[in-house]
Amino acid sequence: MKYYRSSVFWLSLILLLVTVIFSVVAYVRWFSLTFFVGSLFFVHWLGLIATVFIAVLVPIYYFLKRKRPHNIKILLKIHVFGNLFSFLFVSIHFAQNIGRLAAFYPRLGYGFVLFLVLTIIVATGMLERFGARGKLVRCTKFVHKYAVVVFYLVTIIHVLHGFNII
Repeated sequence: MKYYRSSVFWLSLILLLVTVIFSVVAYVRWFSLTFFVGSLFFVHWLGLIATVFIAVLVPIYYFLKRKRPHNIKILLKIHVFGNLFSFLFVSIHFAQNIGRLAAFYPRLGYGFVLFLVLTIIVATGMLERFGARGKLVRCTKFVHKYAVVVFYLVTIIHVLHGFNII
């Protein structure tokens, strides 16, 4: 199948382009999401909701694709678009925080690693879904699978660091 003819491929690319645009806009502060909703800034809620969505959806997808293989097309679309929207929210969260004053940069270490790992997961996922063939598939599957493990570990560390536990 030629992926450039697929609407899922084009919608995924458009969503990634929207992610880049919104991230740049958040970084240069054309809009500010630093208003409180409850006890946290709205931008933190975006990152929190997106991370929880990813952390919950990935094991559910992994389980259901084995238990219900006849639903794989629907599950894969939910997996792809759910995680791309989550990546959009995490990117906005990251861009808004990275655009802060230089005094806050030491606190961004785990968040930077987490964003880097999530970017690797999205890139390898897009390659697996839309382009990788042959030997490249083995490499991207390995990196994609174990980057998810790193995602969980760094997420736990990032949350613990955010609450000043470590």
